[in-house]
Amino acid sequence: MGLFSGLYSDHAAAQPGTQTYDDPRVVARLVEARSAFRWDGVLTPLFQQLAAALLSGAMRGGGFDGRLSVCDFGGGLGNGHAVLSAILGEAVRLDWDVVETPALAQAGNERFAGDGLRFHDSLDALEDREHDLILVSGVLQYLADPEAAFARLARRPHRHMVMNRFPVRQAAAPATADLCTVQDLGLLQAGVSVPHWCFSEERWRRIIDATHGTVMRWTDGFDGRHGLDDGSEVSFIGMLLSRRPVPSRMPSL
Repeated sequence: MGLFSGLYSDHAAAQPGTQTYDDPRVVARLVEARSAFRWDGVLTPLFQQLAAALLSGAMRGGGFDGRLSVCDFGGGLGNGHAVLSAILGEAVRLDWDVVETPALAQAGNERFAGDGLRFHDSLDALEDREHDLILVSGVLQYLADPEAAFARLARRPHRHMVMNRFPVRQAAAPATADLCTVQDLGLLQAGVSVPHWCFSEERWRRIIDATHGTVMRWTDGFDGRHGLDDGSEVSFIGMLLSRRPVPSRMPSL
């Protein structure tokens, strides 16, 4: 079996026999990896892209005062904060809210919170807190309803959004529908697999364009290119998005 197997029209159909990122084996493995993590000074393409996008988002429009507030939706145990803090040094003060599953948020607060890094188990926990940037890196594909999750994020107060490690289907004819498959997480934890969406880029352009303009986009080679059971392929892209002005309500007469 390859990295991806099966094709399903919805998330529920792909679920039987799979697990979630809250699986205790996955949480334990992620805690182990985060505890051992030490940035070695090598700037991988993944973090080159994220650093460039975050700095571009911070600087656009002027008024940057050296502080950058980030909502890292599905940000694991804060690896992004750790690497970007090391890259940016004291030039940028990061205020970083990770939103994760309850088990990962608990582990994060117990083991890794501090120095501007906090963990939350839901978007509701952030209340109306405003962020300069929302980071969504490699997470929407694992959610039962990614479009609803994006809509919630789009409504939050922010200026820019970075969507990275976003899987799109490539086929002879343009893909017009999202399909779900099952991803083998054996490289992370043997015996664990999870449902994984492969998105129609055409469809998601329309969804994104309703609330955000695209500042720049890039191909993301970190996750590679993989064949699917119907002969199509999935590859990954990234985007820096600028939130469109929210129409103000007319006063009632």
